[in-house]
Amino acid sequence: MRIVLVTPFFYPHAGGVETHVRQLARGFAQQGQEVVVLTARFDPTLPAQEDLEGYRILRAPCRAVLFNTPIDPAVGRVLKGLKADIVHLHYPPPLTSYFAVRALQRSPVPICLTYHCDLYLAGPWGRVLTEAFQRIFLTRTLARVDRIIVHTRSYGMTSAVLRGRPLEIIPSVVDLDRFRPGLDASDIRRDFALEGKRVLAFTGRLVPHKGVDVILRALAELPSDVMLLAIGSGPRFAYLRRLAYRLGIPHRVRFLTEISDIDLPRYLCAADLFVFPSQNRLEGFGLAVAEAMAVGLPVVTADMPGVREVIEPGKEGLLAEPLIASDLAARVREILDDDAMRARMGAAARVRAEQRYGVETVTGQLLKLYAEVLADR
Repeated sequence: MRIVLVTPFFYPHAGGVETHVRQLARGFAQQGQEVVVLTARFDPTLPAQEDLEGYRILRAPCRAVLFNTPIDPAVGRVLKGLKADIVHLHYPPPLTSYFAVRALQRSPVPICLTYHCDLYLAGPWGRVLTEAFQRIFLTRTLARVDRIIVHTRSYGMTSAVLRGRPLEIIPSVVDLDRFRPGLDASDIRRDFALEGKRVLAFTGRLVPHKGVDVILRALAELPSDVMLLAIGSGPRFAYLRRLAYRLGIPHRVRFLTEISDIDLPRYLCAADLFVFPSQNRLEGFGLAVAEAMAVGLPVVTADMPGVREVIEPGKEGLLAEPLIASDLAARVREILDDDAMRARMGAAARVRAEQRYGVETVTGQLLKLYAEVLADR
């Protein structure tokens, strides 16, 4: 099958959507599918095309990047010249998908679209621009696609844009060979003075909606032997470091802003518990949660649509009230203070990751969906 995956950003750009698409492309290629990833050439120094992990990357010219959105009408022109049995779009940002469906408006090629999360723009004009984007671009995009995929039922049912539309539920994907329990992290615990401590881990960009400030406030309420590995970088780094000082806990936080994707699984294995209090609808699934589960960590995540569905509460972890640091601290304490519970939840987390989020499982669900769409066509 000739599969074209269309995504606004891709390698070497880092993010949850980019990781998801890369895992799919690699997984499809390993199963003998012919795969092309079509994306924006957001950095003009990147090659217009290259081969990676058994698939081809094509980067269409990009006029600019505004509001973290590539302005890339050339995606449509490139897509028109490709032979494809199925085109699979990834949204948001919004314009890449729109240019793709506009190019295929009269084409018989079926289109699937994974709706990763609702569009959100910050600032006083954010809501106005968001509504304009959705009215002008997203409505036309969704009208052309054959199937809409969301990662969790709860997120799809609570999205104002998707309400009432038929949806396919297929989760995000984790490389279970890389993210696995038992990786040696003794040097990490030694180098960062974590020996004899109980360690929380967070991975993700340091941006407002991730809720790292809530983790810091919760940490201030927890016993002094509880430490935090905050793995990731972003514009809130300086603010979060200042907040740690104001809370009197700078010695209990390790901000790790330059951890490579290759090393990430070992750093997760240095922790006892994963925390993820993401607090708005920019988080449609929480791939970081599934990766932590894959290494055998129990999880405390925010009780929000999407992320709350990645675990079964009480089995692989617990849910905390969004934005409430004291509730997050209580849920963390509940797991850390019970060694048997923590071990049981960690083992269950790995099992759930194996059953639901592995590459073969997710690509198998997508290939089945593609076949159904092609049969309908």
